[in-house]
Amino acid sequence: SSLTQAISTLRKMLKDSTKSPEFVKTVPKRGYQLICTVERLSPLSSDSSSIEVEEPASDNNDASANEVETIVEPSLATPSDAIVEPEAPVVPEKAPVASAVNPWIPRVILFLALLLPICVLLFTNPAESQFRQIGEYQNVPVMTPVNHPQINNWLPSIEQCIERYV
Repeated sequence: SSLTQAISTLRKMLKDSTKSPEFVKTVPKRGYQLICTVERLSPLSSDSSSIEVEEPASDNNDASANEVETIVEPSLATPSDAIVEPEAPVVPEKAPVASAVNPWIPRVILFLALLLPICVLLFTNPAESQFRQIGEYQNVPVMTPVNHPQINNWLPSIEQCIERYV
């Protein structure tokens, strides 16, 4: 939510830890609690008023221990004719982006990825298969690889096929 994001941004700006907070404390199932002293530094303010937020008591047996106690001064409204000067926006410095890496590196990697399979195809010779002739029908030699099992039972069908199509 936007409140959670705003508190997170506030904690980052104040460098406040969530585990041991100094400024903003998370109250389970309630929200957030300001646990520091705040002073108003407006030049139009006649007195220097302060707002103090106290931490709730840590009595486990008391049901009111979960209540958030705050003390707020009643008249904190700024007059309508008061001029409030906004603070200059803080511009975070951006870390150098990782894309500043040499632009040729991805291109070289892509080139090598394409070149490697081509080199394998061009410069390696497949193993030459050796064949044995099992028959010859109408001057058509019938051959099988040497490591292939015998197909003598199929020879009549092979002969019939060759005679029909040749």
